[in-house]
Amino acid sequence: MRLLEHKGKELLKFSGIKVPPGIVTDNKSYINLSYHKERFREFFFENKPVIIKAQVISGKRKKSGLIVEALDYESALTAIDSMYKKQVNGSFIDTLLVEKKIEVKEEYFLSISYDTNTRKPMIIFSKKGGIDVEDHSKQNSSEFITTHVSPSEGLYDHVCRDIAKAAGFTKNNLLQVASFIKKAYDCFWNYDCKSLEINPVILTPDNVLYAGDAKIIIDENALSRHDVFSHIVDAEDKSFLNEREIEARKIDANDHRGVAGKTYIDLDGDIAVLASGGGASLTCMDALIEAGGKPANYTEYSGNPPREKVKKLTEITLSKPGLNGCLIIGGRANFTDVFETLSGFAEGLESLKNKPDYPIVIRRAGPNSKQAFDMLKKLSVEKNYDITLYGEEMPMTAAVRVMVEKSNAYKESIAVNGS
Repeated sequence: MRLLEHKGKELLKFSGIKVPPGIVTDNKSYINLSYHKERFREFFFENKPVIIKAQVISGKRKKSGLIVEALDYESALTAIDSMYKKQVNGSFIDTLLVEKKIEVKEEYFLSISYDTNTRKPMIIFSKKGGIDVEDHSKQNSSEFITTHVSPSEGLYDHVCRDIAKAAGFTKNNLLQVASFIKKAYDCFWNYDCKSLEINPVILTPDNVLYAGDAKIIIDENALSRHDVFSHIVDAEDKSFLNEREIEARKIDANDHRGVAGKTYIDLDGDIAVLASGGGASLTCMDALIEAGGKPANYTEYSGNPPREKVKKLTEITLSKPGLNGCLIIGGRANFTDVFETLSGFAEGLESLKNKPDYPIVIRRAGPNSKQAFDMLKKLSVEKNYDITLYGEEMPMTAAVRVMVEKSNAYKESIAVNGS
């Protein structure tokens, strides 16, 4: 679960890290309530100049005009009005964080995440941070200090000092930077973060460290363990999700019987993709694009979800306009009941208001797959669906190429027939 910046900074504050004074404003209250404007006015004159930040999950916000500076009150109001009129991924911005502008002497970079190879938390720290940190990291990788932490032992203070020393800090700032790293790691560990990034870590001219930003992903299964999240109805930013993506997320909410919809992304193509999860699914997406196909969306189902969850996911996936094909792809399942999941797909298919006449290619294998294929063959005859079925004898990438060929033929037939 990706947290908005201001919610991530709450966790940093709870962990003892300084963040700039700030106020959160939302579109509705700002427009409709004079009280809200008065509250902002008081904040502004106590903390000017200010930085106005759109609360969206998006990289390079400053370069995209989603972070702006205001030196006086009138320009701040104008900037806020202008920000609310902007869209990100088709949705209007509805929440802003307005912060006191912190004077910057230096900017650092700090990231904590899990290294899947070592299965340990990994700290990356650099004395070079800011908006161009990605480009800098490619050119000067040696300046980024990487340290792994034993989950059983935790992060020792002397390790934090070693990181600061390796980054080039002397005794004047070494202990302060080491303490900042330790507090950030405590936040990462105590709140069950999957990743935590602070860029920039700001050093002021009077040698005070602040978290200038907060990009934090929380393990959503751990939310119930923390009282700090009890007041948050929806901790995640949804401004980057469209209606289908939001509806897909709801399928797994409070229903842990397998996964269906947790990963759903709308794309710009015309071939719907329902994958069974795993790295092979991403390989098939690459193969689809390489073969000239364009995915309309990407979603995963795995862990033996019941048919009603797959039905709902199918309805959402195939509701996207302009589809010219549907690909159901996956390797051989060990525990997922193929008949159960493909029955959910069949029920979702039949529930659509407009019956799909585009080609559907299914490549699947596993428990009860023969029973599932027999059911789908019967359905395609009775309802006149264009369904092509493949088992594990057909390589997944080959099935992908068939999907692209059939989709192209379908589009050509539409162009010839004019409908």
